[in-house]
Amino acid sequence: MRPVKFSPKTLIEVFYQHKVLNKEKMLKLSGCSNMTAWRILSKHGYMTSYNFNAAYYTLADIPQFDKDGLWSYRNIRFSRYGSLTDTVTALVCSSTSGLDANKLLGILAVNVTPTLTNLYRKGKLKREKVGGVFVYLHTQDKERQTQVTMRQLKRERALERMALPEPELIIAVLMELIKRVELEPQQIARRLSTKGIKITPAQIQAIFAHYQLPQKKTS
Repeated sequence: MRPVKFSPKTLIEVFYQHKVLNKEKMLKLSGCSNMTAWRILSKHGYMTSYNFNAAYYTLADIPQFDKDGLWSYRNIRFSRYGSLTDTVTALVCSSTSGLDANKLLGILAVNVTPTLTNLYRKGKLKREKVGGVFVYLHTQDKERQTQVTMRQLKRERALERMALPEPELIIAVLMELIKRVELEPQQIARRLSTKGIKITPAQIQAIFAHYQLPQKKTS
């Protein structure tokens, strides 16, 4: 009995019909062997998902990527950059002011903290603390400094738009700074809280920005 010959067209049409498939369903619907399927996909071009441990596949010409280079089918997500590691690196390096873990979580819809930590430790991303938050940045000095400058500028503008707290709270904050000029907003908020004075670090940041008070730089 002659072996059954599978047409590349059959597998490709299965993908055009279903958009995204895992390995088991792909082989079942197409009738291809594992080796034949990968030969056809490699020739046509395919992508793996950056979530679900890269267990889902689609053809390279199916996704319609958004401005961030991302595409999702139901809750299965793909990136024009490939893996989650490559995607995080590309997004951080192309951003105007760096990206923090929460921002990337909002963009990618997956927890990227382990990936960011690994990239930082391997020297593939840099990071600095801006406003009490770790911001991940380009590795090249010129690009990184531009990102930090833009980040600080955006933060200052945001703080300037915030309403200052009541005069009594402003005085309380300034009194703490007179005692210890090196205190950061989070520390001041905690110290005042022990005295029964409720004020948020964001409100203290607004005071710093309004009065152009220097802050200790942390990295």
